[in-house]
Amino acid sequence: MSATRRVVLVRPAGVAGIDGLGAALRAAGAEVRELELARAGDHDALLDALEQGYMPVVLKTPAGG
Repeated sequence: MSATRRVVLVRPAGVAGIDGLGAALRAAGAEVRELELARAGDHDALLDALEQGYMPVVLKTPAGG
């Protein structure tokens, strides 16, 4: 029996998400959280997700953007 994969998509404030990434991961069977690190309290949510076994995927501003 394989465990459910857990992914937390993290993006800095103002960085656009990747359209469809969360949905595609969910369709593949992953449990997905999406966080925008805009406020100090957002860091607590990220630390909670990491403690719960979520793998972080950090989205950055595209080059030249």
